[in-house]
Amino acid sequence: MMAQKSIDNSNEVKSLIEEVAALEQQIQHLTKRIQMIQLHCKHVFLETAFMRKCQKCGFSESKYY
Repeated sequence: MMAQKSIDNSNEVKSLIEEVAALEQQIQHLTKRIQMIQLHCKHVFLETAFMRKCQKCGFSESKYY
């Protein structure tokens, strides 16, 4: 029986974890920017029976309570 060689991928794993963390920070930053845009938008809503969505910024809300 042949012993299986282990492959050291620890550097790649560390790099990928760091990349994921950086992308998560970028997502948080972009999400905050979207929230600010939606907060200050003069909404132009397209409405249906159940929801309305701003055509300018994409903000949406349910009309079904």
